[in-house]
Amino acid sequence: MSLKRTLSTAALIAPLATLGTALAFADDPRPVPGNPDVVVGYDNDTEIFRARAATSSPAMACRPGDVSYRVSTYSNSHKAVGPTQSNHNGTSRTATSTFTATVSGTVSVAWNVSGSLKVDRLIAGAEVATGVNLSASLTASLGNSISIPTPARKTTTATYGVWRKKTNGVYHVCPQKPKNVTAWTPWRVGWYVKQR
Repeated sequence: MSLKRTLSTAALIAPLATLGTALAFADDPRPVPGNPDVVVGYDNDTEIFRARAATSSPAMACRPGDVSYRVSTYSNSHKAVGPTQSNHNGTSRTATSTFTATVSGTVSVAWNVSGSLKVDRLIAGAEVATGVNLSASLTASLGNSISIPTPARKTTTATYGVWRKKTNGVYHVCPQKPKNVTAWTPWRVGWYVKQR
């Protein structure tokens, strides 16, 4: 289903394999064990997916003021809240790296064109395309923690924040000319993890 545009997938999958859970692909960051409100994923804007098709409805005439956002592709994007944290395991055995959020912050829906757009229409279009519930804003709270096994002689890096669905599509206010819009809509609070 994906439009193949990926980084070295094997290198990116390793961090989640060490969490002891099923691998979390780019389109599906998984809940942290013991903390279902927070997700962790390995990918960040490197794999692009075709939008899910909207349910068909009878064709309607464009009425002045009607607004729609029709998405063609989407990906995941992680917006950091606070600094990136790293831990190097210089030993010959696996060690546990624990990271704790030191900053809280709110991430809101954003887009790449000037002017105001109807946020509810952006969210509705993005939800249809991705098949998940999205929000106008989410707050990443202070004190959230994650523990990850770090293999010998490896470094684990973790960034706390908000996972967003990055969508590309056409925003149309009838009868104006449609605009190509990229939007970033908050999805879940969580961690972006890498190991090297």
